Amino acid sequence: MVDEQLHAQFLANKIVALGGEPTTEPRPVQAAETNLEMVEAVLEAEGRATLDYTERAKQAEEFGDKGLAVQLEDMVRDESGHSEETERILRDWPL
Repeated sequence: MVDEQLHAQFLANKIVALGGEPTTEPRPVQAAETNLEMVEAVLEAEGRATLDYTERAKQAEEFGDKGLAVQLEDMVRDESGHSEETERILRDWPL
């Protein structure tokens, strides 16, 4: 959770620095009826974030902002790590 907050703050600051206005509307979160569904939703969200950051890193590289591209690649690394942790939890389910 802390990583995601840091990611959001970095991206908001970068958007402002580039002259934009960051949005504050998060993606909808599907309600989970069980703990297992909740952990599965976490895995899906981490995968989606990994894909999004990968795409944004490519865009930043094309734009010529190497610093942003590297930061986004670091975010990909973070999200990939979160996915791996979540996959381990699911592999050992039930706890």
